[in-house]
Amino acid sequence: IMALELIVNLLLLGFSIFCYFYVGATMPVSAANELGAEQWPQALLLLLIPAICWNIYKFFKRNRKEDVAASFKDFFPSIVRLVKSKLFFGMALVVIMALMYEPVGFIATCLLFLIAYGLLLGQRNMVLLLVTSVLITVLLYIGFAVFLGVMLPRGQVPFLRNFALFVESLIPAV
Repeated sequence: IMALELIVNLLLLGFSIFCYFYVGATMPVSAANELGAEQWPQALLLLLIPAICWNIYKFFKRNRKEDVAASFKDFFPSIVRLVKSKLFFGMALVVIMALMYEPVGFIATCLLFLIAYGLLLGQRNMVLLLVTSVLITVLLYIGFAVFLGVMLPRGQVPFLRNFALFVESLIPAV
């Protein structure tokens, strides 16, 4: 993990520096007496770059050279351990949910995500898992769609879209 932290910080630093110059080179120059569209991202990057440098400095101050070298020797085995972990599968579930959200719709995506995450966390009582997943999905739908007025995706698959429309027709009656 230590090696990964350093690699990510160095990549972020390089990418931030690239973005600073890229924005300056590609955006039209604004008038001298106004803050233009190119200056806001550059201002944020000027705050981000020293923060990343400070994080790299603190990394080397916090860790001994021997520990950093040992971390790089254990880098690839630690990546394999990460990919086999529940944490990685949880992150993969979130990515899959994000990809399914628009085409499948909120109701089916949320329900499937909650069931899959419950199984990942070790819930083996399927009745309890299904009941709580349905209940949480309904509560989230009511909270976002009814109380907050957020238009949740219904999906592009015809039978899932029809199901979402059916559920929407039931909610105002409640």
